[in-house]
Amino acid sequence: MAIDFSKAKPSPRHAGVYLMPDGRLVARAGVRMPNGKVKIVKKMLAVGATEADAVAAVEAMKADVLNPPPPPSTDTPLRPDTSPRQRFDLFCDGWLATREQRVSPSTAETYKAAIKTFIKPRLGWMECQDITRQAIESWVVWAEARKQKDGKQYTQDTMRQWWRCLSTIVGDMVADLNLPRDPMLRVRPPERPELAPVREQHTLLADAVGKLLEACKATAPKWYAEVATMALTGARAGEVYALKWDAVDFVTGQITIKRALSRGKLLERTKTKAQRVVPIHRDLVPILKAHRQHQIAKQVKGVETGMVFLSVRGKVRDPRSAKKIWAALCEKAGIDQVVGPQVLRRSMNTMMLAEGVDRITLRSIMGHTSEAMTQRYAGIGDAAKADAVNRVNPALTVVPDAPE
Repeated sequence: MAIDFSKAKPSPRHAGVYLMPDGRLVARAGVRMPNGKVKIVKKMLAVGATEADAVAAVEAMKADVLNPPPPPSTDTPLRPDTSPRQRFDLFCDGWLATREQRVSPSTAETYKAAIKTFIKPRLGWMECQDITRQAIESWVVWAEARKQKDGKQYTQDTMRQWWRCLSTIVGDMVADLNLPRDPMLRVRPPERPELAPVREQHTLLADAVGKLLEACKATAPKWYAEVATMALTGARAGEVYALKWDAVDFVTGQITIKRALSRGKLLERTKTKAQRVVPIHRDLVPILKAHRQHQIAKQVKGVETGMVFLSVRGKVRDPRSAKKIWAALCEKAGIDQVVGPQVLRRSMNTMMLAEGVDRITLRSIMGHTSEAMTQRYAGIGDAAKADAVNRVNPALTVVPDAPE
């Protein structure tokens, strides 16, 4: 409750001590913070408190503001509720709190959205032991019938995303609570056969990629280096925008993909938690060199951070910031489809396949890793990778001078 000082009288003996009309004392302190601002804190003392108590309260409040207590330790988490009688929504909350400490921010957001919107509303009220195969089957029917706010059906990939999240949670629930059987067994995930023939994401042929890059150079030169990097490395958008110059080696002609950007946070690891080396395509070398020279010559804001691509404020650039350019580039290049970073990544993958690049080399470049494949990547040499990348010919005709 707010404290009304309009009728309070300051103590003539002690600064920060006020006497209210009802006889109670109020301790008030103004603390100057490191940023220069003053923070005001107040506390009403109990009936019978003395001015000495109020003075002690003032000093204690100042200490608390300047030296706040550390956050609760997560080293020894509370023992989870292992009762099968606990509600499923509570198990989901505990599961998410543990899981989000070990996944990227984007993955954590995906889990949160799936749990809040598509799992709890249908299954959250049930007790864990009561989630049967029939309950999961009912959830599948419900998920297949769900529609978006605009009345459109959800895509097959989106429904499978819900399914993967639910499968992981239920699998952990069965193990943690020692339940007799997994209710997900022999249940088919949600699907819409009528949507199966439709490809939601397309790829571009080499000549179309070349036209897109030429259009970018002509109409959006400040985006040219990053669009070219996406197109000619096949790297994920979050990996491109997390690039630092220490990972770009013009001497060996290689880029080391070792960082990722997720929800604005720069991570010192990739999506797959494994580094990989991507050869720099011959057409990309002069583009990146010109981009670097431009940064140095113009003393671009934030250049001291070593980031390859920076926002106008000199910070890491959000991958979504490039959304506004794709439609204009496609129109200029005469491309009649939706294009974005993922399409360029898929296009690089497809073009290398079309050029006969073997799948093991391809996986080592694109970062499509798995535990089984990681060991096989170890045998892929730098020369084989460089040959694979340079088989792709987007037919560039633009001179890669520095952007204005």
